[in-house]
Amino acid sequence: MKKMLMGATALAMVGGASYAGGIDRSGQGVNILFEEGDYAQFTFARINPNVTGTPAVAGAFANANNVAQSFNQLSFGYKHEFNEKWSAAIIADQPFGAHVLYADGPFSNAGSGGALPFDAQADIDSRALTFLAQYNLGNGFSIHGGARALSVNGIIESGDGRLNADSDYDWGGVLGVAYEKPEIALRVALTYASAIDVGFDGDIEQLIGAGTLAPSRATDFTVEFPESVNLDFQTGIAPKTLLFGSVRWVGWEGFNLTTSGLAGDIEWVNFADDTYTYRLGVGRQINDSLSLALVAGYESSGTRPSTTALAPTTGSKSIGIAATYDTNKNWVFSGGLEYVIPGDQNVQVQSGAAPDLQFNDNSAVVAGIRIGYHF
Repeated sequence: MKKMLMGATALAMVGGASYAGGIDRSGQGVNILFEEGDYAQFTFARINPNVTGTPAVAGAFANANNVAQSFNQLSFGYKHEFNEKWSAAIIADQPFGAHVLYADGPFSNAGSGGALPFDAQADIDSRALTFLAQYNLGNGFSIHGGARALSVNGIIESGDGRLNADSDYDWGGVLGVAYEKPEIALRVALTYASAIDVGFDGDIEQLIGAGTLAPSRATDFTVEFPESVNLDFQTGIAPKTLLFGSVRWVGWEGFNLTTSGLAGDIEWVNFADDTYTYRLGVGRQINDSLSLALVAGYESSGTRPSTTALAPTTGSKSIGIAATYDTNKNWVFSGGLEYVIPGDQNVQVQSGAAPDLQFNDNSAVVAGIRIGYHF
């Protein structure tokens, strides 16, 4: 079953790096804890979206083409087994991010008629280090937990102006419980990650008139990155066949980025909905070296219309395939492809009865590889 578990893991990786709600990117999984013995893995994914908006009122604006930018996801994990009771792991990943650019259309410099001195965009990256320990309680039960350090940096350019900021590492906690029955490849793991208050330092250039920015001034603020719960499960359903899946909840409702302005506060980002992401798949061992898997994903849609041009889609559906090749000499190679249909969204950032842009019938392709080594 080990080879099929690796195939399932590869697909979970690919899906977690695709279009999740809010600015969720990695899914913050802890499945490396359940690998056999000492183990290291490196993961790379490339996400290529195609997201275009058309005017809600014909002729009102030009199209906003390809506003969602392609990006890469990297992660590294290492697990060490001290004895039958204790093991530990460290995970480095990029849990949050946003890459949106309006190079044309109403939120670009040209499309706004000069009202914006730049193209509206969000370019946000993050880095996290998660330190975990696991204790085997016996009878198939175990507990795991630890700490997560998060650092975020980026730039937002919108109708409010330009905000450029970054943070040091701030800390949160992780706690979970699992049950395993190896003879039928059964595992259920529940993991809670606390919210993290991230303190930022940066500068603001506030838009004070058409095409005019106020002089840059320093700012500091705090953003609470949300708590989350992951439920991961798998079980054998037939010889050499595995059913696996996950449910992830993230408390994005109330996520807010607000700074002080020249005449009151500026709300740069405000998310109105929590997200629930579901994945279900089947893995099949083909021979002693090769296994294949198929997985489907669904995320419920949030509020429409969006009040920020930086959130041009909501919810998603996806289908993916993966293959895992075990050399039977420590090395394990996995690869996967996923096709994602981001949920339709209307963007309304100006007052009026109709939204400014409608984002319908868009797509994304995700490709990923994972290299694992058992010591």
